[in-house]
Amino acid sequence: MKKTVSVNIKGTNFLIEEDAYELLQDYLDRLTQALKNDEGNVEIIEDVELRIAEICSSVLSDSKTVIELKDIQDILSALGDPADFVDGDGEQTSESSINSESKPSSSENDRRLFRDGEAATIGGVCAGIANYFGIDVVIIRAIFVVFFLFAGFGFPLYILLWIIIPKATSTIDKLRMKGQPITVESVKKEINDASENIRKGSKSFSDKMRDDSSYKNRISRGKKILTTIFGLGFIGFGIVNLIGFLIFIISGFEFLPIHGENGWMSVTDFGELVLSNPSDVSLAWMGGLMIWLSSILFMIIAGSLLLFRVKNTLSKYVLSGLVVIGITGIVICSVVGMRTGKDFTFKRSEPGISFTSSKAELVIIPRLSKYRSSMNHNFQEHDGPSTNLEVGNKNIKSFGLDIQYVPSSDTLFHIHQKFSARAKSPMSAFAKAKRVKHNMELINDTLYVDVHFTYPKTDKLRDQRVTLIIEIPEGRTVRYQNRIIQLGSEDVNQNIDHPYYKKQGRIRGDGSYDHYSEGKSRRNRGNDLEREIKDEILEELRD
Repeated sequence: MKKTVSVNIKGTNFLIEEDAYELLQDYLDRLTQALKNDEGNVEIIEDVELRIAEICSSVLSDSKTVIELKDIQDILSALGDPADFVDGDGEQTSESSINSESKPSSSENDRRLFRDGEAATIGGVCAGIANYFGIDVVIIRAIFVVFFLFAGFGFPLYILLWIIIPKATSTIDKLRMKGQPITVESVKKEINDASENIRKGSKSFSDKMRDDSSYKNRISRGKKILTTIFGLGFIGFGIVNLIGFLIFIISGFEFLPIHGENGWMSVTDFGELVLSNPSDVSLAWMGGLMIWLSSILFMIIAGSLLLFRVKNTLSKYVLSGLVVIGITGIVICSVVGMRTGKDFTFKRSEPGISFTSSKAELVIIPRLSKYRSSMNHNFQEHDGPSTNLEVGNKNIKSFGLDIQYVPSSDTLFHIHQKFSARAKSPMSAFAKAKRVKHNMELINDTLYVDVHFTYPKTDKLRDQRVTLIIEIPEGRTVRYQNRIIQLGSEDVNQNIDHPYYKKQGRIRGDGSYDHYSEGKSRRNRGNDLEREIKDEILEELRD
């Protein structure tokens, strides 16, 4: 607990600690004594007092209303010790001035490297180096820019020099920085130059303090308007995120267009279908909660602090803690994501049943079963799914089949069924592909195919697919609804040992059909993928 006093410095009242006031008063007394024989000493002291008032105002804030001892020590250190302004005991006679002029100080050539704060653009390093070598500061700055742009070490070098090189704070330091002889006249000239700079800055500050209260009010109103706008914006975003969090996460709102047992699926239910195991589901849930809640609280708290203009240390710690929590959540979700991504590393295929037809034309008819849709969990029957997936207690039903057309090596149609899936190892991918189930049958010249296939729910969503490979004899056709598919010589690559398809199609879950030619495939497949598919087809045909 310290005693404070109220002090008026050049028309501005300050609350100042008693020991700080005594230190400041002692400094002004010593400064008055040091400059008592100088012409214009009253103006110099007044300008110094205005500078002190300006610095004191800058250190005050809503949470700091008292000038402390350390503040005064910092201010006086920046202004310099009055003992540096005179030689000897402070008496400056004409004789001493003459002797000083005729016999320069022994420090005349004592040039030292300092940072020049008065000519600084950033830290005064370039200005200090320029003073030391006696060259234009623009040259030094240009050298640093070149180092920064082309050599890459200009910025770290500048920071290192900023730390190492001391700043010229006193009059003696400034004279040594410029390599000037330390005489009475040089000291007085430096003091007069410094006081002129102080006078200009202090006069501007004094004018604002005395005559421009409306300017301060306008600045204050502008800051309040900006902080209010940003505060309301942050709070608004936080509330919107909070509502989304309550609806989609806490209440488990089923909004994803995937049919489950109780209707559409929630984010949590879908995560269980994608993530590899229950522990990953728990980790993803925890990481998601950390990200979402920390972002909501951060926006609401930051917005409230801006809106009500609250400044305290506790709020900074709280916001920093929320940032750390959010980053931790991101790390957790990233780890779970990378672990799940490994399950998509390998893709393997497994052949299914095959048919052969000697008819002149092969007709494909999709078999549409009854599908369930729900609204408020009231199920209705309709033809054709509204989503690509339906999830049951044990199985997942996926809709849509791929068709690949291959030139036949004889006069017969050959229809092959291929199942594919992804996993973190080739053997696991083979096992998942084997567990895919799909029904089709050939009656005379008609191929009846289910537009859906199923696989165990425990296999998760691992890009399971069913592909029909149809070998078309030369001159014969495949009919799907009103579309005729026929392979010509232009559809066969004759530059390889075995021909491969250049056409493909897809049967959608509602029975509609899309057909693709080379360069227009659904996935925009290129030559590399064509060769990959060719190798798969040839391997299956050999088996």
